[in-house]
Amino acid sequence: MSKNTNSFSPFQPSSHAVPLPAFPSKESVEELLRQQVTTWEIYSEFPDTLKQELIGFCTGKHGLKITYDPVFRKIFNPSPCPDRLEAFLSAILGRTVRIVSVIPREGTQLNEQASFVVMDVLVRLDDGSYANVEMQKIGYNFPLARADCYVSDIIMRQYAQVRMEQGPSFSFQNLHKVYCIILMEKSPREFHTAKGRYIHRRTASFDTDIYSNSSGLHEDIFICLDSFHYIVHNITKDSSKLDAWLTFLSTTDIETIASLIDAFPYFASIYQEIAAFTKKPEELMNMLSEELYIMTKNLERIMVTDLQEEVNTLLAERDAVKTEKDAIEAERDTVKAERDTIKAERDTIKTERDNFKTERDTIKTERDTIKTERDTIKTERDILASEKAITEEKLQKVLAYAKAHGYQDEPASL
Repeated sequence: MSKNTNSFSPFQPSSHAVPLPAFPSKESVEELLRQQVTTWEIYSEFPDTLKQELIGFCTGKHGLKITYDPVFRKIFNPSPCPDRLEAFLSAILGRTVRIVSVIPREGTQLNEQASFVVMDVLVRLDDGSYANVEMQKIGYNFPLARADCYVSDIIMRQYAQVRMEQGPSFSFQNLHKVYCIILMEKSPREFHTAKGRYIHRRTASFDTDIYSNSSGLHEDIFICLDSFHYIVHNITKDSSKLDAWLTFLSTTDIETIASLIDAFPYFASIYQEIAAFTKKPEELMNMLSEELYIMTKNLERIMVTDLQEEVNTLLAERDAVKTEKDAIEAERDTVKAERDTIKAERDTIKTERDNFKTERDTIKTERDTIKTERDTIKTERDILASEKAITEEKLQKVLAYAKAHGYQDEPASL
């Protein structure tokens, strides 16, 4: 085995000090892994995507995902190294904070099977407030309700402890705020509707502006790493510390890592620690094996969630189709009723039209009869007039004859 393949050496390019492991090739990485049977067996069972992730990291092509459960817990565990979580919380809250103690969650944490939570840590800060920090691979559905339940659990724990300590002198004013900070590698679609925003803060307030200086006992801060990754592309010395931390959490790109270290040298030692993971192949394999298990459980949860969403969608579609069918049937009944009404009106109009035609024909017949009678009367009148004229003519002739023969007296009547 060559000298380059039997140990992990830091990758130190001349232009940027990026402390990443550098093996010359995939074969050199696998040659080292074969030296330990258990390690090689674990590696052999990895899916191709995870193998490529490991090889790419070991050959210096990209960094290791900080959001991997074992990596995140190792870096941000406040017990051995509180300064990192303190610096991260200070960047989020906008003020310098110090962790006083780590509060155990066992026995009181809400029970969730197949959880997407990578790390869930509860710490008490130097001002008495509490900070609950979660790293989620995939953001939960109904995140607000879930955050409320977690915060309520913490507040009630604080209430029980303070009430026990203060006894009769207990006052609600002595309770401290709880910050619920949730980082999501893949956030729910609702968060993507706020274009250009990747941090969402929720506080309690009245619509009447009373108690305007108080946000209650809790504040929720949702940070979408996927949105941040698409919105913020460059990290410089002018970038905020919070953007620096979010870059650290969301990128594996070598150039971006180099820019981050150049702008914020604080992260160099953390990347050196990450590179040192490969000095113990069995530890790295165990970490990635644990991540594979979590990914599998999450995949099962995603499949169940997707199936449930599909079922809900189908049920909603069925209800919509049924509603539409009922509406169509109602509309069809209405159209049938309107059609029957129109038919009845049409029949009535036809009957009225026939009656009108009959009446019109009757009137025409009567008119023709009257015309005929009028013509008959006219004819009779003409005949009478003619007969009268003839009679008068005859009478004149008789009178003329009588006069001519000596009859002088007019006849009294004819």
